[in-house]
Amino acid sequence: MARTSANPKKFVVSCRVTPKEMEMLQDKAEECGLSITMLLRECLNLMDLAGQQNTQLRA
Repeated sequence: MARTSANPKKFVVSCRVTPKEMEMLQDKAEECGLSITMLLRECLNLMDLAGQQNTQLRA
């Protein structure tokens, strides 16, 4: 029986990175105790919050 998820993921995003960028991703993910995927999701959330704060400051 297939598992169900409260927040299913339908899309896969991939990109090429340099060895230095990969090292940075791995180091930061390990430092934060996250997978690279979760690290990137957290970064997106932070960017979204920062954008919302900037919008509120301009209003």
